[in-house]
Amino acid sequence: MDLQLYLHFPFCRKKCLYCDFCSHAAGDEEMLRYCAALEKEILLMGAKYRDAEVTTVFLGGGTPSLVPVQGMDRVLAALRSAFIIRKDAEFTSEANPGTLRQDWLDCLMKHGMNRLSLGVQATQDRLLKALGRIHNFDEASEAFKMAREAGIRNINMDLMYALPGQTMKDWQETLDTFCGMGPEHISAYSLILEEGTPLYDMVESGTLCVPDDDMAAEMFLTAREKLQSSGYQQYEISNYAKPGRLCRHNAGYWEGAWYLGLGVNAHSMLPADGEYSWKRCFNEDNTARYMAAVEEKGCACAGEEGISREEAMFETMMLGLRMTKGVEAARFFARFGAGLEEIWPRELKKLADEGLGEWENGFFRLTSRGLLVQNEILMRLMK
Repeated sequence: MDLQLYLHFPFCRKKCLYCDFCSHAAGDEEMLRYCAALEKEILLMGAKYRDAEVTTVFLGGGTPSLVPVQGMDRVLAALRSAFIIRKDAEFTSEANPGTLRQDWLDCLMKHGMNRLSLGVQATQDRLLKALGRIHNFDEASEAFKMAREAGIRNINMDLMYALPGQTMKDWQETLDTFCGMGPEHISAYSLILEEGTPLYDMVESGTLCVPDDDMAAEMFLTAREKLQSSGYQQYEISNYAKPGRLCRHNAGYWEGAWYLGLGVNAHSMLPADGEYSWKRCFNEDNTARYMAAVEEKGCACAGEEGISREEAMFETMMLGLRMTKGVEAARFFARFGAGLEEIWPRELKKLADEGLGEWENGFFRLTSRGLLVQNEILMRLMK
């Protein structure tokens, strides 16, 4: 079977104020111990899925670019020895502009990395500081230049809008700057205030203010217009790419590909036996417990759950409708033995009547208006 691989590196120099991901500050000793545990998990899971062909690899975090080169080298060498990785596989790593190093880039490119994702977020240093980012924009520009000079010809840059204190002028300036730099891919995300994060508490207490929903919607539309006019095709709600440069790994998530997560708090979606056709597996969500589990038991899995046919059908719609091309009717029928209009006859018709959805070339997709209210549409389909 085809398989996507995700490797999680939970380390940051300092946790951003909006972040609720599994990440924390750590020294080299802990990071090297973690890499040794991850190497062991890779070898064990590679033996289990020895016949799978890996189509994409994605290193996420946290901050993979913070990991010592000697640890990363061993992890990626194990990955190459344990799995069959296709020659044309997309191999992405995330990196923080404030931690990118030449020796780290050399190490990853030696092992086949061909795509880099830089978490830049904004061009204004005051906004980066408000988010708790460790880099400034000059460092981000230097990181982009370093990656180009290293020979990386597929770079993504993450941008964020609806930030505390961000004006429309700020957002337009950020878009203009990044379009001028010319990365192959741009991800433009709205800030999500996650309960329990410092930024959430500051906004709730009135210490900081964020743009309202109307301004956030205007920023979304501004980004779409600017990016599309600059040669970037929108293929998912928040993602834009030059022709042929969409992120194959993330598209696999949205299209229902099988994926295997390795490392602390990593999740997997895999074939299941018996009454369920899919199963979701998840590793220990604490770094110390993860390392101990691998070292002592040789297994980091904390549990798994079967996904019913009904849940799987809804997840297919939930993820597929994020993409501008939508959900392919023939593929849905092949997977579930039922048509889209058989499962949601009234709902799809109503969406089309309201101008929120449409059929195009065998796909049911959301219109530009529909993408703005995708969460409301999913609530209808869920009912």
